[in-house]
Amino acid sequence: MKELKIPPHIIIRSTKEIIFYLPKKFYSNKNIELWIEELNLTDFKGMIINSKCIFNRLKDQKYN
Repeated sequence: MKELKIPPHIIIRSTKEIIFYLPKKFYSNKNIELWIEELNLTDFKGMIINSKCIFNRLKDQKYN
């Protein structure tokens, strides 16, 4: 079975959200549910962000 490559992500446990970073050139109709399952966080919601600047700002904050 092919291993699933999960993009860079931020896990925010307080709100049960996962933010995945995908540059615009790679954005397509991705099934983020597969990434969430691979992370074993099925009760979390996921979203994709295309801005590296905003992603890095979020990454630098402390989330638990």
